This record gives sequence, C-alpha cells and structure tokens, in this order.
Amino acid sequence: MGKMLLENGAETYRVEDTINRILKYLEFEDSEVFATSTGLFVCINKNTKIKRIKSRSMNLERISKINDLSRKIVSNKMTIKECKDKLKEIEKSNLYSLPIVTASIGISCFFFSFLFKGTITDAINAFIVGFCLNLFTTYLAKKNICGFLQMCLGGVFIALFSLINLNIGIGKDIHNIIISSVMPLVPGVCFTNAIRDIFEGDYISGGSRMFEAIVTGVSIAIGVGVVLQVWINIFGEFLIR
Repeated sequence: MGKMLLENGAETYRVEDTINRILKYLEFEDSEVFATSTGLFVCINKNTKIKRIKSRSMNLERISKINDLSRKIVSNKMTIKECKDKLKEIEKSNLYSLPIVTASIGISCFFFSFLFKGTITDAINAFIVGFCLNLFTTYLAKKNICGFLQMCLGGVFIALFSLINLNIGIGKDIHNIIISSVMPLVPGVCFTNAIRDIFEGDYISGGSRMFEAIVTGVSIAIGVGVVLQVWINIFGEFLIR
C-alpha cells in the first residue's frame, strides 16, 4: 500500500501515516516507518523491509482509493485479504484510456490559450500540439527513456510543432501557443507536494521533490529554447509571427 502511494505521487507524510495506522490496528507496537520519494523503509519487531521506488507518476484517483482502503481496514470494515485483492485491482486499473487522456490534454491546451489571451487560431494550434504531445510522450515512456530526456524532448516537440503550424497559417502568437502547450508538462503537483513535505518536516523528501520539479522545468525550457534559437538562426526571426 505504501509503495503504491509513493508510485502514484502521494506525500511522504501521508504514506507514513497510512502505514502507521494499519500497523497500529494490527497491534504491531514496535514498528517504525520511513518514506522518501525514492524508497520505503518499514521495521516491525526488528525485521526491516525495504522497497525501492523506481517509477513515479501522478494519479490522485489511485491515492484516494488507497486512502479509502486504509480507512476501511482501520474501521474493521474490510479484512486484510479483501484489501490485498482490492489493491491488486487498483494497481491493474487504468483510470482513463489513452484516447480520452489525449483528447483531454488537447482541450486543456485549447482553453489555456484563451486564459493567456490568445486568439482562436492560437488555441487551435495549441490543441493540435497538446493532442500530439501526449501521443509523443506516451511513446517515449514505453521506450523507457529517462524522465529528464522525456521532458527535454517534449519541449523540443512543442516548440518545433508549434512553429511549423504557425508558419502554415495556424495561429499568430508563438509565445502564447508554446506556453499553452507546455502546461501539461509543468510539474505543479510535484512542486506543491514538495512544499507540503517541507512544511511537515520531511526535508529530505521535500527537497528531492523540489529538485525534481526544478529539473523538470529546466528540461522543458532547454528543449523549447534550443529549438527557438536554432529556428531563428536558420530561418530568421521574421518567420515567427
């Protein structure tokens, strides 16, 4: 349960609190739990179990379901076996299919463009870029490409595709289009969780999450910046409308 919480983006204090509550319910008095964003350590009666967290994503629906399970266990509404079966079900489940997620990201980029005072053609460009971006990043994830490179290539894709669309007549403001299309990659929840961990006194986890959010932002900026600079050097700034 703790491993799944960490893998789906839960705060470390939430993970520790969840495990401690269950251990207390099971009457394991001599126990300690220590969670970081990349590892989970649980010691029960001088026996220590370590879990390495290799993959991390953001799935608030799974976190909510796991929290609900832990409350049912503590409230004696569910047996441990029932909980294990339910956890396996949650782990195998996908909240939304790829087409729904892809369309949703495109629509989000579309309305982000209006939020940043873009025109209808800017919004259409942002929709196309956002729609294709999710397909591109999903492909990169299946190839097990590291997160830093994924975000950097995502920035390259956004800037290049936005410029191509712009220069065939879709859109007017390249800055609006790129900013709107970048929003799905921005690590907002990761940054928020980092601050919450730091406020809870989990400085190691909070600091590592904060660093992860900064690295993600820098990766995106590098990808976008390199494409814009190369485009201007080759074609000239006048092509960027």
